Amino acid sequence: MKLLPFVFILLVGFTSCKKETTDVVQPPSKKNAEDVTSTIQEEPADPDILQNQVVKHRIKKKQLIQKKDEKKQLKELVLSKKIYEEDDEYILDYTYPYLNEEVDANYAVFNNYLRESYLNVERTINEILEDEELLCDTLKIDRFREKRIIDYKLHSTANNVISILLYKENFYSGMRHSAYLFDCLNYNTKDHSFIYFKDFFIDGAEAQIFDLINQTITNDIDSGDMFYDCWQLTEMDFRAYKNNFVINGEFVEFYFDDCVICPSYTGTYSIKLPLPKILHLIKQYQQPLLL
Repeated sequence: MKLLPFVFILLVGFTSCKKETTDVVQPPSKKNAEDVTSTIQEEPADPDILQNQVVKHRIKKKQLIQKKDEKKQLKELVLSKKIYEEDDEYILDYTYPYLNEEVDANYAVFNNYLRESYLNVERTINEILEDEELLCDTLKIDRFREKRIIDYKLHSTANNVISILLYKENFYSGMRHSAYLFDCLNYNTKDHSFIYFKDFFIDGAEAQIFDLINQTITNDIDSGDMFYDCWQLTEMDFRAYKNNFVINGEFVEFYFDDCVICPSYTGTYSIKLPLPKILHLIKQYQQPLLL
């Protein structure tokens, strides 16, 4: 993930629908999910196919929003705050996590990072107003107010780690349906540090995790749990998204933006790796026992 100001731009190729990502620099973490090339579908799509895609997209969106998390259990530690701005050209509707600095003043480390990376409203508005027509969808319709939504899911572990999924829904002018971007933040509330792939997994785990993700994708497609028009993760995309995971007591779940492993209208946003399957790759379980 890359420490860049959050830019709500997702140019997605409707025909190839795969992102061209680049290697990333470690920060408190953000991949360059906005650097994407697009292609245009020249022939008009079948109306029945388009309607089917819309229905699938709604189902996928509902499943994401209804995912269970631990906000209620952690409401004293993690507060939900909102930003809402509305204009003729845009709507911004942000719900974001805020660590309670009354519990620990050092939680400002997390809050400052989130504010600087995701909540710069003025910058986002300027980007919307300056943006040219996006190419993610080829259905030509009248322009409407562009809308940016941020919300989150919250998980915790027994070792002072909170795991946050930020999901960002973007309604662009000219699009048939919204597009999603994801960022995962893993934060140690005891030593006030962000946790990345290299901190959580043992050295050299990349190749095995990459293979496990693709094995899961293939198995899910073969079994019907994923749509047949999804595809395996590329090595380039894995490098860009390897820090994009959340942790809970049962699995580690890697999240991918629209059109990284599935078309935007269907498929899945994430791949779950059950903890028992990857314990040998997690640093915490490789520590010698203290007698």
